[in-house]
Amino acid sequence: MVEGQAAIAEAALARPPGTPRGARVLTLLALAVSLAGCGGGQREPRGGSEPYRLSGAACLRMLADRQIVVGPWQTAAARGCPVDTAVRTAAGDSAAFSPPLQTSCAMLVAWSDFEAEVDRAAVTNLGSRVTTIRHFGSYACRAMTGNAGRRSLHARARAFDISGFTLADGRTVTVARGWRGSSAERRFLRAVATAACRHFSVTLTPDSDRHHQDHLHVDIGPWRRCGL
Repeated sequence: MVEGQAAIAEAALARPPGTPRGARVLTLLALAVSLAGCGGGQREPRGGSEPYRLSGAACLRMLADRQIVVGPWQTAAARGCPVDTAVRTAAGDSAAFSPPLQTSCAMLVAWSDFEAEVDRAAVTNLGSRVTTIRHFGSYACRAMTGNAGRRSLHARARAFDISGFTLADGRTVTVARGWRGSSAERRFLRAVATAACRHFSVTLTPDSDRHHQDHLHVDIGPWRRCGL
């Protein structure tokens, strides 16, 4: 990516207060065109059954239409873990990511489609909206946990590990404590997981196995599992 494109990305990610809505949309569309030429856009092999088969400029335009600001990042493609249309963002539709999220464009679109469910569950069970999604990341160039012979969906950034949520009233609910915490926290986290089971291919929770005691795993892979 050339220096001028990097400058656009950094300016967009900063989201200066008071930036007119129309100006932000134009910036996002310009950035989408830039990112489409930065190594993304590969098609997935035919015959797969993965949802969200989104790629390249078309996927980036979808994020721009939703005013989700993204920039590029470098993956470990040389080690066999390329990411189709890799993007970095500080926030989704309505909530920030802590830390900023590095993922695939397709995974970010999938999360954007789901984000309202998280907010709805928080308001219903905790009486406050979600302002920050806390997470352990999306991308990791590694094999599946418990199956060293197969690449993890994290190796293509088509998975996302959520560790907790910060609410508008200042509370933070973590999966590690809240899954077996107060009744309101338990209802909230299980409502999120139940909705995730309907939306994502795989949802894993602390009830799934010992590897998921402190986070919710969701992915857009070809397999189906609801770990409730």
